[in-house]
Amino acid sequence: MRQFFLMQIKIVFDTGYELTVDLIDNDFVKRWCRLLSQELERGTLLQEDTFSNFIPESLARQRLEQSIDTVNKFLRREFISMPRSSDYDNPDFYNRLHQHFEKLAGSDWDQPTRLMLVAPDVVKLAIRHINRYCHRLEKRPYTVEPEMRIEFNTHLRECLHEEDYNLFSRTKNDHVVLLDYSTLGKSLYECYEDGLPPDYAGLKIQHHYGANFVLKFGEMNKLKPTGFEKWLCDYNITNIPPSAVGHIQLGKIADKTSFDKIKQSGKIVTIKLE
Repeated sequence: MRQFFLMQIKIVFDTGYELTVDLIDNDFVKRWCRLLSQELERGTLLQEDTFSNFIPESLARQRLEQSIDTVNKFLRREFISMPRSSDYDNPDFYNRLHQHFEKLAGSDWDQPTRLMLVAPDVVKLAIRHINRYCHRLEKRPYTVEPEMRIEFNTHLRECLHEEDYNLFSRTKNDHVVLLDYSTLGKSLYECYEDGLPPDYAGLKIQHHYGANFVLKFGEMNKLKPTGFEKWLCDYNITNIPPSAVGHIQLGKIADKTSFDKIKQSGKIVTIKLE
């Protein structure tokens, strides 16, 4: 299907490289652009989180443990046990860590705990980093995937419209820009991946969106259908909301060599909508 493009996002990195994203011309992307503009004006980009995909496993472990230590010291008790080396290959460790994060942060972005309302910024960021590095480390073996998540330190969200759900797709094409998952909890597909039942308390279907977006660079395969579909059949799940397993495509990346160039950088200098 032919796609018409609306605007461009231009991202300049500290190496001088400029990445151009051509945005799809539809009503949802126009609304999303307004949300992105607010974040760019507020200057809420999280540099460490955005570049966390490119760091070695040893540094990801170190940052997770530093975040746990920051939270434990603030609470004056060992709320989360410091992980042992063997924990990093144990799926149950990450599931417990997700549960700890939700107890610290709240059930979703619009239902924060009192801790997230009153804690110093360094503690709030440590709580978010527990989630960030839990996600980063739980996919084993640890690899650098051909993607970058552009993340903002924000709770700004907008509700998805009914017609927006038609834009969700399971197919992941190469060199595309996708709307990020902006809901605390796990999607249906993540429950399957993590060996959890569909009645897992932290399962959330996406009903709103934020400005965060994902740059997907390499050849991306479809979601692994065989095991997932069997899992759905085993639990007699037939009515699957589109937003439970797919993403909304926001745009395309023209430069097919962009991933190798971005891996050489360590900071985003500017992001502009044009």
